[in-house]
Amino acid sequence: MPNDNMNPNPPTKAPKWMPSKFWDEEMGEPRTEDLARSYRELERYARSPMSDDHPASASDYKLDVNDLLEVDEDVNQRLFDSGFSNIQAQLVYDLAHERLLPMFEQYSKQLSDEKQTTSLIEHFGSEERFKAIQPQIRAWGQANLGEDVFETLSGTAKGVIAIHEMMQNREPGLSRESQNDTGANETELRSMMNDPRYWRDRDPSFVARVRDGFKALYPEGIA
Repeated sequence: MPNDNMNPNPPTKAPKWMPSKFWDEEMGEPRTEDLARSYRELERYARSPMSDDHPASASDYKLDVNDLLEVDEDVNQRLFDSGFSNIQAQLVYDLAHERLLPMFEQYSKQLSDEKQTTSLIEHFGSEERFKAIQPQIRAWGQANLGEDVFETLSGTAKGVIAIHEMMQNREPGLSRESQNDTGANETELRSMMNDPRYWRDRDPSFVARVRDGFKALYPEGIA
């Protein structure tokens, strides 16, 4: 005969993730009271002031925030409600500056680059035409312009268009030494070419003064 004391349904085993102190082997179930007690103690420990660094309210956080960020009252309230100390709250803002701002700047640059490319495609009539002439503009600019000027101009659609106009007009390069010693007049003209009104703004009257000056120096044209 079967043993009347034998339990036909043996106790359930504790899950692997359950600490043994919270499992009742005899009943085959968790010790809920022990779990609740431990949770309350843990919560009390997490919220208890570990030092004077814990503010009395969310508005009492003393935070050193970068100029590109602003202290957010709602964020501070959530940090305070979660028991964050001043050091921990400062870390949140530091991480935002360290991680989020570079991502935002990269995204902004990507949008700006796409906008500049769109402007150039519209200026040259089509994407195919712009791609075809782009290497020529780059080669001419690198060969005829100073490095700093070329980097500045090639960073914007207006600058690329200005390089293209100079290339079409066969204008002399900026910051390039002349092989002919023509005196102070040419020195003055080349100084004018380094003026932003010439290479950046393409001021019509200013550009005309430079062109007329070189035409007077080189009546047969500039190679």
